[in-house]
Amino acid sequence: MTTALPGVAAAPGGGVAVRTGGRVDVADRVYRKAAEQAAAEAIGVARAEVSVDIAASIGSVVVRIRSPFPVPRLDDTEAVRAAIPVVEAAHGIQQDLRTRLTRLFGREVSRVDLTIVGATIPKRRRVR
Repeated sequence: MTTALPGVAAAPGGGVAVRTGGRVDVADRVYRKAAEQAAAEAIGVARAEVSVDIAASIGSVVVRIRSPFPVPRLDDTEAVRAAIPVVEAAHGIQQDLRTRLTRLFGREVSRVDLTIVGATIPKRRRVR
């Protein structure tokens, strides 16, 4: 499956997109992989832990993300006190990803749905 971008084509020999009468077809997996990487960076987890589904229409794109969410260790009282509530942090991540993916895709991302499927705790660092 591919998504076509009307009015955009690859420049001869350079691979740079330029506006012409043609189009560029971008495989949906390219959008999905780019969204996975952006989501993993924004959330603070490994890319392998993030699952992304993309639904595109002519006018916009909807991105659905499933990921664990990083939370501080409960025995780290300072980190727990300083932590932003999960719902508030998730809302900020959604807004950030919507803006970032719209710019990255070159298409309007109308919605980013973020489903938190668990928690990850940072590993303790050993002091040497």
